[in-house]
Amino acid sequence: MSSVPESSEVLDGVPAEEECCGGESHCAGELPDSNRLAGMPPREGCPPPLQWQQVLAAFRDECTAWHTATSAGPIVGRVWGQGPTLVMFNGLSGSHELFALCVYLLKANCRCVLLDYPTGRRATWPHLTDSVSKVVQEFAGSEGCHLFGTSFGAALALETALRLGSQVRSLTLHGAFAHLPLTVFERASASVLRWMPGQMQSMPLWRGLQERGHRLWFPPIDPSRWLFYLDNAGRTPVAELAGRFGMLSRFDARSRLDQLATPTLLLQVEGEGETQARCRDELAALLPNVRTEFLHSTGLWAFLTHPHRLAKLIREFVCPTPAVPS
Repeated sequence: MSSVPESSEVLDGVPAEEECCGGESHCAGELPDSNRLAGMPPREGCPPPLQWQQVLAAFRDECTAWHTATSAGPIVGRVWGQGPTLVMFNGLSGSHELFALCVYLLKANCRCVLLDYPTGRRATWPHLTDSVSKVVQEFAGSEGCHLFGTSFGAALALETALRLGSQVRSLTLHGAFAHLPLTVFERASASVLRWMPGQMQSMPLWRGLQERGHRLWFPPIDPSRWLFYLDNAGRTPVAELAGRFGMLSRFDARSRLDQLATPTLLLQVEGEGETQARCRDELAALLPNVRTEFLHSTGLWAFLTHPHRLAKLIREFVCPTPAVPS
């Protein structure tokens, strides 16, 4: 694979751990005084917020683009960073650029591989899982790789890990499940919407639902990051999102998970619903090598709302610090 250019000095001037999302109550105005900062846990430090516009521009300019033809259709993506390979799977909507802030914070420690799912009628669940597994296997090489997945991407990451076995060194999963049974109404809706033209942002009530479900968790001092999310996710074709949602009924890993020895980190986030919590608990009970980490105040899109906190968890899990001999 192609090497990745060095990042700009301007963006590299602040250590990753000190970047701030701006989402905490103490981020809403002036920075706290030194006494208050001294009493905060390490993950709550608050220098100026991460400037997502600059990071996204650097991401687009400095990462390496790639593409491959598969049975599900063309898969395109980008690579940024150096170190152990970390493949990141999107959710139901939005492009790989939603991970740009988190990848920026990880690029010094991980070779981050991002991808966008193929579109069109060939992108069925069997074709998609076959294609994604082959792409991951190519990037993993002889040294293996690590996987991160959110919602739909978590199902793909789990399926890929089950297929590739020891080539997958670790799994970090958010919004994950072993099986997500869809109601008759949900299956019917997905079938109908698969034929609907247009993008999600053109759907009645879509923006209002996003506001009610996710706006609370975004940085209050940087409303433009919320607009970035709306624009990116809103450009997802209705038919593609509906198709991916319908595929979820095809995924059922419950009977196979006892074979998965891969170290797995399940992320519990503040703002998740009862169904998500129930599915995560079921998955945790089925996995033989798993631990759960709680991310408070992040909402469902932690890679956008609090990327520094998520990146630190991933970094600690994927690149643990070697023990110092006594």
